[in-house]
Amino acid sequence: MSAADQSHLTHLARTDNDPPGAEQLEPDDTQADILDSLVTSLYSCVEHKDGFDLFLRNIRDTFDLVSCCLAVIQKEPHLKGLYGWAVGYPPGIVPLMLKTGLVFKDKAIARALETGPNALFSYADGDPESDFLADMSTFSRTWIRAAGIIDSATIAFTNKYQQHVVLVFNRHKDSGVFSKPEMAMLSRLKKHAEIALDLYERLHRSEQSFKDLQSSIAVLKQPVAVFSPVSLLVSASPAFVEIGRRYKVFTINQDSREIAFKDQQFGKDFYTQLMLFITGKTGALDDSDTLYLQSSALPLRISITPVHNRESNNSNVLVEIFDPNVCRTPSIAEIRKVISATEAEARVCLCLLKGASTAEAAEQLELAISTIRTNIKSLLQKNSFSRQVDLITHLMRVCS
Repeated sequence: MSAADQSHLTHLARTDNDPPGAEQLEPDDTQADILDSLVTSLYSCVEHKDGFDLFLRNIRDTFDLVSCCLAVIQKEPHLKGLYGWAVGYPPGIVPLMLKTGLVFKDKAIARALETGPNALFSYADGDPESDFLADMSTFSRTWIRAAGIIDSATIAFTNKYQQHVVLVFNRHKDSGVFSKPEMAMLSRLKKHAEIALDLYERLHRSEQSFKDLQSSIAVLKQPVAVFSPVSLLVSASPAFVEIGRRYKVFTINQDSREIAFKDQQFGKDFYTQLMLFITGKTGALDDSDTLYLQSSALPLRISITPVHNRESNNSNVLVEIFDPNVCRTPSIAEIRKVISATEAEARVCLCLLKGASTAEAAEQLELAISTIRTNIKSLLQKNSFSRQVDLITHLMRVCS
């Protein structure tokens, strides 16, 4: 990424005179390019012998970090650090911390484990006057002061072994605290980190033998497919194929490696968007990354993400389907466990999860539409989401 791009991101994140709700503005081309670059480096790590080092180096440079790490931790039956990668730390220190248990004295990791598998937070929460060291242990304060760290952002989720994966990003005081647009970008990265690590573990840790990324995709539990630079289907998971069969909305032609949609107009729209992503005419933050396919029940949400291959200078496309019809409806208490929400806001989330519009949610809850919109805005800000659809998708993932 060029210095100009980094400068633009920093300017975007630091504007002091932004109008109220500015963090909700539509992302520009530079942001889309930055996210594309990070997603590319993330997926390129899946088959790399050095694991996720490349991704960590890329995100360190993009966000001007002091250091960052990815750690895989077992909580049950005993708390235990398993493995991980790090950039910006002294050589060998992270494996040593994992082995000796010192990793659990890191405040960001400890908070992520306490918060749960869907944590996404920064200590400063966008406040440059925040006292980052206030509740830190002596162990943490010592090295944080020495490194000049002013803020720490963290992503957490669980892998297919029900182990906890924690990514920590440490920001230098000269660069300021993490802004809401930056946290929104980390939120968009989270779902890709989950898929990339799942693929990595299937390639490198599974008892089964997988020769390449294609065979790994084919056994994913998520409904995921990969298309080639000429929009041919490379691989699709059984769950992806099953959705087409269950709702009778598409079939896969194994000979031509194409998907035939029952709704022909949707098929044209789908392949048009596919080619736009492949040719780089649209970016990973555009609204065009989401299509809705009508079914006999609630519409299926189709998410499209470009994955660039630097060596061949080509672009593959990752397509993921979210089916709201198979999501178990969570309770208010469950929603409040996985996101930051008041009871009133959780009730709004529940309505949205069931497919209600803003007006319908207002009618169901006997509230003004303006109140529903205020609740939604608060939910997005508190949970670092830039769009309502991303918040609902996150809840669908967690609660399905």
